[in-house]
Amino acid sequence: MYQLFFVWICGLLFSRSHEQVLLKESFNYPNGQLPTHFWSEGCPGVIRNGRLFIDADTVGFRASSVWLDQELKGNLSIEFDVFLLSSSDDANNVNTFFMYRDPSGNSLKQSADLRSDGLYSRYHKLQGYIFTNVTNGDTSNIRYRFRENAGFRLVEQQQMKRADRNSPVHIKITKKANRIRYWEDGHKIFDKTLTGRDKLYEHGLFGFRTWHTALEIDNLIIKKI
Repeated sequence: MYQLFFVWICGLLFSRSHEQVLLKESFNYPNGQLPTHFWSEGCPGVIRNGRLFIDADTVGFRASSVWLDQELKGNLSIEFDVFLLSSSDDANNVNTFFMYRDPSGNSLKQSADLRSDGLYSRYHKLQGYIFTNVTNGDTSNIRYRFRENAGFRLVEQQQMKRADRNSPVHIKITKKANRIRYWEDGHKIFDKTLTGRDKLYEHGLFGFRTWHTALEIDNLIIKKI
């Protein structure tokens, strides 16, 4: 029994040793503009009270994308907390871009001016994955969609009861080889192995996306797994 316990402990330590923290971001900066390794399109993201704050509820374009200016590749784990502050038409929209890039080979930051209004359709011409997380007026459910771009192709969709949602909302995304998983508050929403017509993107940027929602984001952790 002791030998089995020793083997289990060694296996656990070995698996953890292969995790490398690529970014640990607490947004602990003075109130004001984003730090230089982030940029926003549409409604501006700013730092407020030690969190990333985005007001896309009632002002401006009512849509916002905030990008991390760091290319990611390989097997990854991404986690963060979202504080939903307001959504006048009950959108409560928490979207993410994952492994995103410009098919032309140019950097997304170079072409940011072309998406200055944050219009959603502009991102459908790029390459990568979108995870959609929205209530959109449904008083009972949260709707989730996993899409692939270019082309805005639906890969999978799910729903969860709104009563199961915590505050803050904790999101986790992992990619290991061609298997992509997505959790909210510990509930596994997607567990998809990409095959056939699915496109496998191995590198790109990560970004936050919201629409008709004011929210705060904190405790972003990205690991190589």
